[in-house]
Amino acid sequence: MTQPTVPPAPHADLRAARGQATRARLLAEALRLFAERGYEGVSTRAVALAAESNVALIAFHFGSKRGLYEAAVEAVARRTAEAIAPAEENLRRGIAELADRREDLLALLRSEVQEFLARLLPEERTPGFFPLLTREMHEQGELSVRLWNILLPALRTVEELLVAVSSPEQRPRARTAAFLLIDSMMGIVRDYDIFRRHMDGGQNSAQDAALLAELLCRGIEPGFAAPSSGKACFNPQSPHPPAD
Repeated sequence: MTQPTVPPAPHADLRAARGQATRARLLAEALRLFAERGYEGVSTRAVALAAESNVALIAFHFGSKRGLYEAAVEAVARRTAEAIAPAEENLRRGIAELADRREDLLALLRSEVQEFLARLLPEERTPGFFPLLTREMHEQGELSVRLWNILLPALRTVEELLVAVSSPEQRPRARTAAFLLIDSMMGIVRDYDIFRRHMDGGQNSAQDAALLAELLCRGIEPGFAAPSSGKACFNPQSPHPPAD
């Protein structure tokens, strides 16, 4: 006869909740301190003191200072991956379903850029997200490498979309334009918190995401005119822009 499952004792649930709260507090302070001082400039004692905890709990939850740093990097990388994955999937689906509808594809690109920015600009779920992202990308640290590994598939997808709205001959320029777009998006995400604070916190992140997406895509789209449109693609080496 199967024995009934005994629910965990209330004190066990409370202990687990306290443990998770302590872990979250340690991680939040680690994110902040690693962002301010870099990996070498932070001690486990400093993190424990800031989190009103003790060094032994860092070892318990993260194993070591290195484990704590990797958890901080993982938190930022995971949030970025969660933001970019839906955009990449939607763009891939659009390329397959809207192959002969240039304007719809370009509208989809603008929409997905806006959604990506809208997901990350008001970032609050990962404390310390912006500061650590800023430091690591400026210094080309471990997080920078991990982020580019996350972003490269999206870059290739944007390249394919720009080829789809123009022609295969435009692939080299499409690749460079895709890099420009992705790099600009990450620069915005990296620096938006600084911009917002200098503007006294009065920015509307949703409105900013929409405007930034429009400006970014508007700068790229004219260079990828449809072959049958009769308009020459803009050549940056030419002194004359294409005629209207």
